[in-house]
Parts: sequence; structure tokens; C-alpha cells
Amino acid sequence: MSEYPLSYYLANIVRRAVLFATRTTKGIDPNKVVFSCFGGRSYGDNTRVISERLHERCPDAKIVWQFSRDNLARLSREVPDYVKSVEYRSLEAVREFATARVWVDNFAKGHYLRLAKGRQYYIQTWHGDRAIKKIGYDENKPSQRRLEEKCSRITTASTFGERMYRTAFAYRGEYIKAGSPRNDLLVAEDPAERARIRRGLDIPEGIGLLLYAPTYREKKEMIPKAVQMDLGRTLDCLEKKTGKTWKCLFRAHYLSAGIDLEAVKGRTVDVTEYPDMTELLLAADMVLTDYSSCALDYIVMDRPALFYIPDWDNYVATRGVYFDVRESPLMTADNQETLEALIEGLTPEKVKQNCAAIRDYFGYYETGRATDAVCDYILERLGNLDRLPE
Repeated sequence: MSEYPLSYYLANIVRRAVLFATRTTKGIDPNKVVFSCFGGRSYGDNTRVISERLHERCPDAKIVWQFSRDNLARLSREVPDYVKSVEYRSLEAVREFATARVWVDNFAKGHYLRLAKGRQYYIQTWHGDRAIKKIGYDENKPSQRRLEEKCSRITTASTFGERMYRTAFAYRGEYIKAGSPRNDLLVAEDPAERARIRRGLDIPEGIGLLLYAPTYREKKEMIPKAVQMDLGRTLDCLEKKTGKTWKCLFRAHYLSAGIDLEAVKGRTVDVTEYPDMTELLLAADMVLTDYSSCALDYIVMDRPALFYIPDWDNYVATRGVYFDVRESPLMTADNQETLEALIEGLTPEKVKQNCAAIRDYFGYYETGRATDAVCDYILERLGNLDRLPE
């Protein structure tokens, strides 16, 4: 039995016909680059910083972004003037794909798409190359092959990521081994930029800032009650430990049904709609999650990242993971008391040693120039490609 309705396949037949017809009649624009982020839901993540840096380095590049129907009007007003916005998966978007030299994405692309070999290039940045939960083919085996198998390049920030993409996407190509473009901001760790972000969040100077970022749960009622950590007690523990006031930035996963924050009203700031997760990481003094890889980006700054995983056995059984976090250097807690004990035991030296151990475990190689490395690859392929090898 097919995993998709018949209408899905029929729509894709039409899209593919439009793709090939447009490419045949219009040709490929040697200066066009098409971007997308989280299936058209966002203007952010790795793809945003690449897009903006590409424009700085090559103002003549034609930059197109695709946004989902629900977000098109809003995001079209937020993007820079030089960006052309089109509706995600629309026939107009298909025509942009057909005529673009380069595609850049951080999410899986549609099955209907096909690259013109040697004339078009697809760069996949994904949204975290140190995943805990399984992705792609490692998570499930769809009835259709993923276009990510045919990527021209995938960006990586670790040897763990290199291995993961080989199995998750059945990818056998080369990598851009310079790090995650979005993490260039964290590697730089500019105090002035950190202060600017905190001012924008209305966080007074001297306030401790906990970023709480639980990962994807299909429905709120599927979240075990034990997973709904006591944020009030956690903030109390941080205040007792440090002797200063703490607030919590709460960021639900973009598909999460959310968690009730009424009990800590006044001590939290809902940043679920904040456009740039990396800026929130830079602003935070500590990150707390369950299974999100955002904490594995965060540790490049030698700041504490804690993992609250009371439902580990159930999560492994229903979602699947790449490794047992309890046998890794990650600081994990399986109940509120253990979490508070972790916090109480933190010291600057212990945090620094833990972050170094995590980086070694995953084989990090964040360089701080990942964005420019991707732009280098794109710029080499814009213009006349006759002299370039595949």
C-alpha cells in the first residue's frame, strides 16, 4: 500500500512535466540560486546565512526563496529587497527550479525534482549533522528514493555527520567540510552581537538566561507527564546555584504542539516564532533540551548543555536513535532531582571539559568560515560552466 494518496502522485507528474518542459524551452539561468528552509516554513537557518553572504559577495546573483502558502505573505515582507519570493511546491516554484543553476536547502526536497546533470547543482546543508534521533532512510524506508542521494555537496561539521549522511541519505558524494554555516556566529562569539540579541529580547543585563528547546512531539497528549519538566523548580535551582535571577527562553519545535507554561508565567519568554535559533543560542547562558541537536551546536562556546530524558526507553522504541546518550559524554538527567543535581555540580572547569569531550566524541571541525566555503562552491558554478568538471 502506498504511503501517499493518488493525488500526490498525480500532482508530482504534473510538476515533473513542467520541470522538464521549462528547462527545455527556457534553459538554465547561469546566475540563479533557489533557496528553501524547513519546507518553506522559514527564512532562516543555514540557508539564510548562505543567501545573505552570497548577495554580499555577488550582488548580481539572482536569489529566489520558496515559502509555503501559509507563510508566503508574511515572509515575503521580511526578506531583503533583492530576494524573489515564490510559493513552495507551486508551478512557479517548479519553473524556478528548472532554470536555476544551484539549489540550496536544509530539508528534504520533493520526489518530483530532477537535476540536469553537469548543469545544475544541489547543496544540502541539513539542519544539524550531529543528530540523536534517526533521520532519512535510517528512520524509515519510503517508497520513493530521496533526491538527497544525488546532491552535489552536503555541508558537514563533524565526522559523525559524514557517517550519518552516508546511511540516512545513501549519499556517496563529496562534502564541504567546513562546519555548519549558521554556527559561524557561535564560533565568532561576538560579545557585542550577544548583547544586541539580549536587548532585543528585553533581557536586562545580569540576568541568567536558560534556553529550553524540547524537540518534536506529534501531539501534546503524547508527551509523557514526566517529560514536562518543572521549569519553576529548575529556575529556582539555577538562582540558588548562581545567586542571580534567571529567565527561560522557551522554544517549541516547529512541529511541536507545545508545552503548558502557565505555571512559570512571568519567568519565561516564548521565542518559538523567533526567526533565528542560532541567535538564541548565542544569547543563552545554558541550554536544556531532550533530544534536539541544537545543544550540540551550542557546546562550541564552552557553555553548559543539559539533556532531560525521563522517557528515554519509550523514545528509543518509538523514534529510533543513533547512539545511547547515557553512554556518551552528554550530561543527561532522567528526573527532576537528577537534573537539579547536575546543575548544582556545574563548575566552569567541568563545563569546559565536558564540551571538549563532546566535540571529541562527534569529531567536530567547525571552522567559523563555513558560510564562505559554501559560497565559494556556489560562485565557482555560477556563470559559464563550460570549463568546470562535474
